Amino acid sequence: MTSRTKQILAMSNSSAFFVEAPETPLLAQYVIGLTGKETPVIVHVGAANGDSSEKASKFFSLAHRAGFEPRHLNLFALEDGDPNTFFAGADAIYIDGGSTRNLRALLNEWSADEALRRAYEDGLVISGASAGANILFEWGMTDSIKTQIEATAGLGLLRGSASVHANVRSDRNEALDRHLAGANAAYPAYMLDDFTALHFNENNLQCAISTLPEAKVHSDNGNGERVAQPMTLLADEDAIDTI
Repeated sequence: MTSRTKQILAMSNSSAFFVEAPETPLLAQYVIGLTGKETPVIVHVGAANGDSSEKASKFFSLAHRAGFEPRHLNLFALEDGDPNTFFAGADAIYIDGGSTRNLRALLNEWSADEALRRAYEDGLVISGASAGANILFEWGMTDSIKTQIEATAGLGLLRGSASVHANVRSDRNEALDRHLAGANAAYPAYMLDDFTALHFNENNLQCAISTLPEAKVHSDNGNGERVAQPMTLLADEDAIDTI
């Protein structure tokens, strides 16, 4: 695969991206495949989890196993406050999980949201998991307040609404139902089980992928019917080349 077209991989859960050895990091390899580079530079955005040093360390460890060059954008300890430098020289961006609301606020505060938009327009592969996936859509269902699930506005790089972790908590899909019944309803709406991801090419859904056979994605185009998406199972790294 090559990238100068606009490619996005939206993943339900970050643990599917950060698989531990000896498991094969299939989703990381998928992102590498989208860049068209043998050893791409991928920038980790960890603002949603407070730029956890543990998660940054896991990202660098994953890079060694998957075969990419890692960088980390730390919005809590910026060395350069110019947003134009945040993703300079990168081939892809991975936005980690955590609090969607805090992620949105921090990206906005440092103009990293506009830097992300420019990166996307310039053809960098954009990927994100959990909160990092929510932020890519117009709306995402979030438990940034742990006692409730609510719709939070994202960057809108992708049309519609997303409900990640759809098979983990039923109230996520209930929150999606409320959102779609309201004034801010945005379609298409996607319900992603954990261990699934959506690959978009130029804002069009290319395929729904999974690293577990039982994990599914459902979608709603606003016609009152929710349908199961055909799934592509990533069984090994060769699956990247078959899509």
